[in-house]
Amino acid sequence: MLKLGLKRSIIPVRRLQLLRFNSSTASFTQSDSPYEYIKDYPTLYEQIKTNITSNSDNDSILEAVRSIKLLQSKYPIHDQLEANSKLTTNSISIINLIFQNKNSLSPTLLKELFTLNLPTIINLKIINLYYELNPGSKTIIDKEVALIPLRNAIFNADFAKAIKITDTTVGHPNYILAKDKVMKSSILKLISTVVGITLFTKFGVTSLIDSGFLSPAWHHLGAINSILLTYIINTTFFVSIVKFGRTLISSGGDYLTWQHGTFYSHWFKHSDEMLFNSKIIESDRDLNNGESSPYIIEEICREAPETRSNRNILHAGYDRDGNKIRLMQQKDDLEKIKFQAYWMTGGDGFEWVEPDQDPAEIVWRNHLAKYNKPALEKSEVGELGWADELIDEKK
Repeated sequence: MLKLGLKRSIIPVRRLQLLRFNSSTASFTQSDSPYEYIKDYPTLYEQIKTNITSNSDNDSILEAVRSIKLLQSKYPIHDQLEANSKLTTNSISIINLIFQNKNSLSPTLLKELFTLNLPTIINLKIINLYYELNPGSKTIIDKEVALIPLRNAIFNADFAKAIKITDTTVGHPNYILAKDKVMKSSILKLISTVVGITLFTKFGVTSLIDSGFLSPAWHHLGAINSILLTYIINTTFFVSIVKFGRTLISSGGDYLTWQHGTFYSHWFKHSDEMLFNSKIIESDRDLNNGESSPYIIEEICREAPETRSNRNILHAGYDRDGNKIRLMQQKDDLEKIKFQAYWMTGGDGFEWVEPDQDPAEIVWRNHLAKYNKPALEKSEVGELGWADELIDEKK
């Protein structure tokens, strides 16, 4: 794809960060596995029903869930993305069987399950089970752990489910509540520190003079210390605010920002949610030559309805149809701005730049081709082989 750039400038090629699956972390001794040669659903279901009990340890559960990958070889690869496919139905029934007698699902086991590189629809099922087996407002999924299924969904270009991954992890009410507690705790600590040090500086010197440790000539020390302390605190406070603001704004990258009227506290509590959605939009644009899919933008950047409560400060929530309002909007596309400047200036100061082909992008597109054309080699080679032979004869 051609990109427009200024003369004498170097336009860096954005490298696609692919999810690298480490097979060594998900391997097990096949001779010890009771599911080694099972590749049909009825036999696998009965074997898991026999082996998994309420007392099964995490390794046994992990091995049983890993057996779902044995079924994948019996189905077309695109069935992994379809919610109503036979593979998905069988896989979910196995997940229900494994966890039907379990009372909890630990964060450590959850992370290990994500690293199995299962289809996204299965990961969503596991996420829902995690909340069901760990009820309470303190149950959250850490951002670093949530990134694993997100990258898996993006790698498979399953962007609709990637948005659901975001909503059920860093966009979950429990996660937002935890971020709110962190924000309030930080503000309270800052205020307490300022008040404490100020009172100690003001009244501490007086106490030392009264007790005889300091001469009355040092009485002015309290006022001087108060001035210096106030300066230091103010400087630290404003520097923290600047860094805080930059962090929140940069969470959307070059793609997302907050809708006008969104309060700053919402920025902090939903910054990770914006970060995840910006990764989805970035990957979608990489596949569509810099353009975003309308359904993704419509879902992520849905405008808040004009209501009496939203006149001054926008509030996240849901519209009348049950669609989520995230209070996010697209940033101005830098490439489109370049094109506008190019036409307005008649091309003066610009040149066309052809970036090098990114090997990671080639691998990614070849991977997606398996989902979009799963039976290409089997069907077209046999049926259209005569056309290839005819073309070769005429060369």
